[in-house]
Amino acid sequence: MKSGSKTSRIAVVTTLFLVFGWIGEIRSQPTEVIEAAKKESELVFYSGIPVPDAKAILSAFEKKYPFIKTTHYRATGPALVSRIQTEQRAGRHAWDVMNSTGFEPYVLLEQGYFAKYDSPERKFFPEGHKDIEGYWTTMYTTPSILSYNTRLVTLRDVPKDYFDLLEPKWKGQLGLDSSEYEWYANLKKIWGSEKTRKFFEGLRKQDIRLIQGRALLTELLGGGEVALLANNYLQNVIEAKRKGSSVEFLALDPVIAAAGLIGINKLAPHPNTAKLFIDFVLSKEGQELIVKTDRSSVRKDVAGNPLDLIKNVRIVPSDLNLGKSYLQSREEYREFLGIR
Repeated sequence: MKSGSKTSRIAVVTTLFLVFGWIGEIRSQPTEVIEAAKKESELVFYSGIPVPDAKAILSAFEKKYPFIKTTHYRATGPALVSRIQTEQRAGRHAWDVMNSTGFEPYVLLEQGYFAKYDSPERKFFPEGHKDIEGYWTTMYTTPSILSYNTRLVTLRDVPKDYFDLLEPKWKGQLGLDSSEYEWYANLKKIWGSEKTRKFFEGLRKQDIRLIQGRALLTELLGGGEVALLANNYLQNVIEAKRKGSSVEFLALDPVIAAAGLIGINKLAPHPNTAKLFIDFVLSKEGQELIVKTDRSSVRKDVAGNPLDLIKNVRIVPSDLNLGKSYLQSREEYREFLGIR
């Protein structure tokens, strides 16, 4: 009798769990959106993240919504923006959701490519990592940190401040991406024009090595061809360390965190699957997948977040509105560093 009662109680609890779990999922997204998504049955995702990382996220999304088949197109920065603009001019509306980091997607925001969608998950994202109107949210954030070769730089010698990089001992030892316009623009906003100019002109006098691409620079750092990178992505260093490279990161004040924003196409061919995908990516479940790719989440309830490694330093979200003066920032950056 006792055994039967216990079995009955378990059955009741299990049933309640399933029922309320199902209700919770439906409440997170109206039933009509779910039904419409079933009819659309497709999602086209444009993003700059590597194919294996995108596949992991999209596979989990398909598992949650087995009636949706996903397609991923990968291109980075300007190439992705150019493709979207070209398709738009040709009257072809292929993508549903896009994701990219930096000032490039700001152009699309300014030109009205995105639809408003205030996902219920957006409430977990702090100010600076989403816009007020609901056009975009930070799918992941990319903190900019200093990185160094542990065989060439001792803990005693690591810089304590950005301006320590201008000390004579670092001449000929520094590397930097040749297109750090967003980092420059945000430092200028925080420091002011004069301090920023002195810093970047000081880097130029250090015979800094300017190369396009942080991934390549991270490889050069690990190989000892430079001792320090004035700016790098946190995720690059974490990945390099896992592979056994002799590199380490150091978060200097302020850390500029670029927004890997995500948004829905105003003319999306599958608008309801797009909403489901936005909700999924921004959810705790989706963000836990993001941090497994070494990217950082701004949600506070996500375990294993790389952002936690630098939480004791001031982290400033990149101001995308600075994209309005992109050309000016680019010209100043190149002028101060002597880039032809």
